[in-house]
Parts: sequence; structure tokens; C-alpha cells
Amino acid sequence: MSNAQTSPLAHPLTLPCGVTLKNRIAKSAMSDSLGDGAGNPTDDQIRLYERWAKGGLALSIIGEVQGSPHFAEKPGNLILDGHSDRGLFERLAKAGATGNAQLWLQLGHAGAMADAPISTPKGPSALDLPGLTCGALSLDEIRALPSEFARTASLAKQHGFGGVEVHAAHGFLLNQFLSPLFNRRQDAYGGSLQNRMRLLLEVIAAVRKAVGPAFPVGIKLNATDQLEGGFSEAESIEVVAALD
Repeated sequence: MSNAQTSPLAHPLTLPCGVTLKNRIAKSAMSDSLGDGAGNPTDDQIRLYERWAKGGLALSIIGEVQGSPHFAEKPGNLILDGHSDRGLFERLAKAGATGNAQLWLQLGHAGAMADAPISTPKGPSALDLPGLTCGALSLDEIRALPSEFARTASLAKQHGFGGVEVHAAHGFLLNQFLSPLFNRRQDAYGGSLQNRMRLLLEVIAAVRKAVGPAFPVGIKLNATDQLEGGFSEAESIEVVAALD
């Protein structure tokens, strides 16, 4: 097949940090729930990401990798902290990099959406709604979050993963801070959009500082909550501009 006939999906893509993906095909983050229940990868999960890599994609992203066990989305989430099994995470990173593929970890925190049987859900504000009850994070707990995300990103780099993606979508914690439906705070982290995006900007800055300029740092961001009175498309454009 001539170059003129080659699909654009086959063309390499160089990211702003300088890393080149071998093509334009990526598997977006999903909560595959294949962890061992203690936060470590399993043989099934390692084989799965190796098979995806052998299939020829350039990038896979593992969904909802937690920085601590306290706000997990579900029991099968991976948890990457100082108590994790380094050998298993390194095996996963190596398997997902088969054939010059990239494997990134999505850095997550479920916040108000944390699984109540295994955690105590907390979000920007206390809520008592049908199907959603949570407490409010204290100011000290909020201020500790950028360092937690940064530690997880640094461990991902140390264990051989190709990059990280910060999860600020789908109703999880950083998206909760952006949304006036979840975020009813009256301090520096609530009210105006500038305040509601403050934590996200602090997390991104801390992660970038921890991993350096040449390591990929992505973000998953909703364009809108699709709910009346929620995070809007116009606001998402302002957030993207601030992130840039």
C-alpha cells in the first residue's frame, strides 16, 4: 500500500512533551475491575493489556487507579501507593508496552461517588440526595490532594508506565469540584469558576512538577455535565484555556 493510501490512523503522533505514539489508535480508560481486591494487578489484567498491545494500538489507559484505598470507585480498582506490589505493577507496565505501545494510568479519586461499602464517600460539599449521600472534604483534605496525585504519578513513572491521565470527568472528584451541582463551597474552592477549577489546576501543576517536562500528562474532562445548572460547555472551554 502506498503512503497515499495509508489511513491517517496509522500515522505517528508526537505529543507536546516530545513522546511519539506509533499511530493514532488509543484505548480510552475503562474501569476494568480486574485488580485483586487489595489494589494490585492480576495475571488476567496483565494478559489483557498485553493482548491489546499486541493488537497494534499505540496507547492503552487503565481506568481509575487510586492514590489511596480510601475513595475507591469499586473493589477492583488498582491502588498505587507505598504499599503496592511493585513487581506486579512493573509486570503490568512491561506487558502493556509490548510492540512499542504505551500504557498509561488514569489517576482517579471517586470522591462523592466512592463505593460506600469499602469507603466513606466525601466530595466538595455534603449531599443527601436519592442515591447519593456524602460528607464534605475538609480544607486540609483538599490541600493534601495535589501531593497525593503527584505521588501516584511519580510512582507510575518509576514503575515503567508511559504516562498518566488525570481523571476530571464522569462525576468523579475533580469533576465534582468543577460542577456547581456538587460544589456548594463558600471558600477558595467553590463559587466562581476560577475557584471551582482551582483544585484541578493545582493537581495538574503538582503532577507535572513530579514527573518532569518529558513525561506525558493527559486529562479527561467533560464538555458538560448534561444537567441543568451543572458544569457547562462554555465553562469547559475556560478550563481548557486555563490548563493550557
